[in-house]
Amino acid sequence: MVAKDRAGNERREPLNLVVDRQAPTVVWRRPADGAQVSGTVTLEVEATDNVGVAKVEFFAGSTKLGEATSAPYTFSWDTTGYPDGPVTLKARAVDAAGNAAEATLQVTVANAPEIYWVNPAANGLVAGFVLLEAEVRALRSVDRVEFYFGSSLDSLSKIPGTPTVSGSLYSLGWDVLRVTPGVYFLKAVVIDVAGARSEAVIPVQVGSAFVLDSPSDGDQVGPGANRAIVAVTVGVRGTLPPGVSINRVDIYINGYLAGTAARQTATDGSEVYVFSWDTRISLPGHDPTASGDRVITARVYYTGEDTFTNGVRVLYLP
Repeated sequence: MVAKDRAGNERREPLNLVVDRQAPTVVWRRPADGAQVSGTVTLEVEATDNVGVAKVEFFAGSTKLGEATSAPYTFSWDTTGYPDGPVTLKARAVDAAGNAAEATLQVTVANAPEIYWVNPAANGLVAGFVLLEAEVRALRSVDRVEFYFGSSLDSLSKIPGTPTVSGSLYSLGWDVLRVTPGVYFLKAVVIDVAGARSEAVIPVQVGSAFVLDSPSDGDQVGPGANRAIVAVTVGVRGTLPPGVSINRVDIYINGYLAGTAARQTATDGSEVYVFSWDTRISLPGHDPTASGDRVITARVYYTGEDTFTNGVRVLYLP
């Protein structure tokens, strides 16, 4: 370096310039390479430099998330804005001279919602009108919840209607009154606003809504069994769908009409239909002098339709 005054005098001094060409070092601390992440995740790296680190930039793929200018070098990353799947994270440390170093790792974003059956229970018995209920746990907003049923997992049909929502509980009424009794599968599906989805499947047993409760199969009836008068009782399992009511219940013995049951209220408050069968009286399907089996069934007439209940076989003793 040369300095001159107005008189032309000079003074020369050596100038020592230090050029920083050494890049910083940067190492990931969290998350771990290959980790599964969800929700808000803290990104953290350790960065050092021979002179000093000016900043650390964080990237998800090619998108810059943010930066930190002092240790500890961290950033809070909201993963819910990213689709589920692999994402490459990059940390770029830069010093004051512009030297830079990078470190990358890969994580898997997993923010798919979860859904769980609340009602009915797996392998439970359902009849009449059932309130389907499923609980959803989601980090992102839920787009929709759908319910399906079918006799096999390959033949599921969507149950019509839009579920009602109360907090995390999604509910939909399911009319199984006209579904043939048997084993079926129920599936609940949740889809969030990012398109991520999950499902839960359970088997259920669909039964008849109308059941011949009394007498029981194998009972002995008649004067010889000290049971000359039998209360043939038909009950309703569960509840009936909205707008459906029972108009009449006819009782049959050995396939012949014996009479019409009267509506009564059982001790538990439920609705039952009772026919008082006097076994001593002759009927088209019943000879009171002849012992043997009698098959009792009921025909239930409800709004617009009718159906037979299960049959009960009893032993008549004159």
